[in-house]
Amino acid sequence: MSDRTSAAAPPPSAGPREPAARTRHGVWRRFARHRPAAAGLAALALITLAVIALPPLIGYDPEAVSLADKNLPPSAEHLMGTDELGRDLFARVLDGGRLTLSVAAAAVGFSMVVGVAVGAVAGYFGGVVDNLLMRLVDIGYSLPALFVVILLVTLVGAGFWPIVLAVAMFSWMNTARLVRAGYLSLKEQDFVEATRGIGAGHLRIAVRHLLPGTVGPTVVTATLGIATAILTESALSFLGLGFQPPQATWGGLLYEAQRPVIAMGHWWRGLFPGAMIFAVVLAANYVGDGLNDAFEPRRSRR
Repeated sequence: MSDRTSAAAPPPSAGPREPAARTRHGVWRRFARHRPAAAGLAALALITLAVIALPPLIGYDPEAVSLADKNLPPSAEHLMGTDELGRDLFARVLDGGRLTLSVAAAAVGFSMVVGVAVGAVAGYFGGVVDNLLMRLVDIGYSLPALFVVILLVTLVGAGFWPIVLAVAMFSWMNTARLVRAGYLSLKEQDFVEATRGIGAGHLRIAVRHLLPGTVGPTVVTATLGIATAILTESALSFLGLGFQPPQATWGGLLYEAQRPVIAMGHWWRGLFPGAMIFAVVLAANYVGDGLNDAFEPRRSRR
């Protein structure tokens, strides 16, 4: 009877690998079935490709002044019209999108590194270390984020890295909490005890065996963080505290468009940069929603 049982049982190494493979394939299948998320991912890819590849191809310098072509509405020659200096708005939207998306990506990357590190250390070691780090997280939540970001940018100055750090400063806490929760739930499981029993050190256990279990919530948070970072950078630029002219960003273009839209009815000045912000934020939220359903199928069915 014991021989029959041992023959039927899978080898110990096959157990974890098979569910992991099924999980990876299942996540992508569930994400692909989420049509708004798939469309959002396609839209993000298309917009990113456009802001990277199109500026050299359209034939207009985003900072080239042409007073003979000032304040023109959209046409076949100027697809999104021109501003009060005759600069092509399509070229400026593409150029501004490159900077806006770069800030968002850098801010999300920085916040992910900090959040994962803090959450992993807190969840793995627990005790006093966990309490101290979680109090830092609570302090971060208690601060008025936009006000502090505005204060920091005002004091330090408007540059790429000051804005990136200011945006990232208040977006790492969610990641830290999610990673901490994942480590707390995983570190007492049998496979961790077995790994510890064969002499694996803390770093190997924490990085190689526990960190992969937090990938799902971390990816979802990063995707949603892109939308938050874009809105924060746009708010700074709209308030005149972001990148300074002639450098364009989507929020900065909205800031420049306030008077022309209100006083002169130049609707195209605010429509197109605002539409780009709306499209990217909506697409990022759909992608995040789809990833959340893909990684947590049981929760999505409730």
